Amino acid sequence: MASNIGIAETKNARRRSEAASSTAVDAAREEATMAYVEAHGGRKDKLLVSSERPRVRVRADALRCLAVPLSRDGPERQITGVLLDAALDLLRRRRARRRRRRNGRRVLLGSVEEQDWLEYVSSLPPRTAAAAGHDADMSATGARYLAHDTVLFPVNHQSHFFVAALDVAAGEYRILDSSNYGRRFGPRFYDAAMSKIRGGVARCVAAAGRAGAEADAGGWKLRMVAGLPAQTDESSCGLFAIKCLERGEGEKLEWGFTMDDVHELRRKLAGELIFWELNEMQEVKDEIEFMARKMMMMMSSSSPLRNCGDRVKLATLGGAGGVCVCY
Repeated sequence: MASNIGIAETKNARRRSEAASSTAVDAAREEATMAYVEAHGGRKDKLLVSSERPRVRVRADALRCLAVPLSRDGPERQITGVLLDAALDLLRRRRARRRRRRNGRRVLLGSVEEQDWLEYVSSLPPRTAAAAGHDADMSATGARYLAHDTVLFPVNHQSHFFVAALDVAAGEYRILDSSNYGRRFGPRFYDAAMSKIRGGVARCVAAAGRAGAEADAGGWKLRMVAGLPAQTDESSCGLFAIKCLERGEGEKLEWGFTMDDVHELRRKLAGELIFWELNEMQEVKDEIEFMARKMMMMMSSSSPLRNCGDRVKLATLGGAGGVCVCY
């Protein structure tokens, strides 16, 4: 009996040790990723994420906002539409693996790029050659919307991101935004933001052959969804929108997240994109893994670290020039 207990205790100790080691490795890779992004953040020519299917291109300068600390709250911390769309491609991939409806409903994720196209379609004069040239695309888009119960649109208006959840059957757009920003902006802001998008959706569903659809869809109302958490900074609206898109399920919306979850997403998103299995930039992954291993070695040894303000620099890490490795 004593022997069995001893074996069990040894196994449990081993599991705890392995879990602690895995956590340390993950933390080192996260730190190394942020340091790498910050070191290359000024470069518009350096690809960090590249995939063909889906087609995703994210350069170092687009990821730099994720490495800016909260103490510098402002525009430089705001994510771009390119980065938000890349995060949605990652989310679509995860959902595709589950191969099931969310709460029994068919949910379609839109994109910031799609917003631009819908606004363009809305601006086309009717019954013209220019409009006719897009009939096939509009019809396919409208059919895709009508084949789902809910369509989630990320919307960017005046440098502020929010989510519009279209309930196709109810003919209603539900506006998902942080509680404090919803009160700050008011209905007119969202009416203006959605005006051309609603027009584009209306033309698409009409092109798909739904009788009277353009007139009906053009009049679909907006409704603010109450009870969402407050956004406590000036720069995380895009990340807040991603959290809404992650949890959007249509009829039953699960809003169990806080700003702590939004801040965690900021810390993890760069690593999730860079180490995505579809990212073809293996050299970038290898360089970050090398940095993480060096960090682990330095933390477990007595090697001297040089303080550089509120960060720590390993002079020999990442090549001749060294790189800051603590975020």
